[in-house]
Amino acid sequence: MHLRMPGGELDFLVEAKNSVKCMDNFRKLSPQVARYIYAPRVDWNLSTSRLLTMEYIDGAQVNDLKTIQRLGIQPRDVAKLVSHAFAEMMFKHGFVHCDPHAANVLVRPLPSGNGSIFGRKKPQLVLLDHGLYKDLDDSIRINYAALWKGLIFSDPKAIRENSVKLGAGEDLYALFAGILTMRPWNRVIDPAVDHLVVHGTDHSELQMYASQYFPQITELLRRLPRVILLMLKTNDCLRAVSNELMQGSSLESFLIIGRVSSEAVIESKLWQKRSILSRIDVWLERILLEARLFGMHVALWLLLLRRALTL
Repeated sequence: MHLRMPGGELDFLVEAKNSVKCMDNFRKLSPQVARYIYAPRVDWNLSTSRLLTMEYIDGAQVNDLKTIQRLGIQPRDVAKLVSHAFAEMMFKHGFVHCDPHAANVLVRPLPSGNGSIFGRKKPQLVLLDHGLYKDLDDSIRINYAALWKGLIFSDPKAIRENSVKLGAGEDLYALFAGILTMRPWNRVIDPAVDHLVVHGTDHSELQMYASQYFPQITELLRRLPRVILLMLKTNDCLRAVSNELMQGSSLESFLIIGRVSSEAVIESKLWQKRSILSRIDVWLERILLEARLFGMHVALWLLLLRRALTL
């Protein structure tokens, strides 16, 4: 049993209900990943608005590489699962845990009965502290998904169009894209498979841009809806976790984000389309997506192989 006493939260029953809703969303909307996500069970009989009593969970903090490896889990698998879980929340559920820093995400082996491959255990994420969630209405959710789809696939038109819809404006959409990806605009629209990966020499360049465009950044943050500002906060937390797990950004994680955001956009179109011809168009779009992702995976594999051979 684990107790939480009042801190910043005003009503712990709201936090408890958030944890239940989060898990319901995974089971209903993301069944393929649901068993890899867990929230501590709430003891409702011993919980009030001022006291939250939950199941005690033993696990490693998501950035504790040594313990994760000692548990027989690969950090790369954890990084991919974190990306997948939060992409599903942002782009499909529209109900997002907005405080995923390392202390709020535990890792443990997937409970017994699910097996492992050659001693490589599958990870399960345990999400803690469900006090800060944000709902994304359908229009914001789909525009945000379409924006990330554009970012992953280097589509300037989609980036501009969806950034404007989210409030960045025609004059600051490139800056918005740069803040989301921590990349300068010329790299955001670079079609190379690793265009969103931050290299060691890029950090000084990013600091220079931050200093140079400080007034524009301030204006952009003033314009954006509060829910998008919380998404920026969530992205920063996830980026920090990914950097800890991968010692840098993971190309595989970006491809996962590309897939989930694209699926969300396609599913939205299917809901809107009623005629057979329009549905065929969406079906063809899905086939093209799979082909494009396959090509990017092949390019990624060749890139990693080339790097390995040059070491």
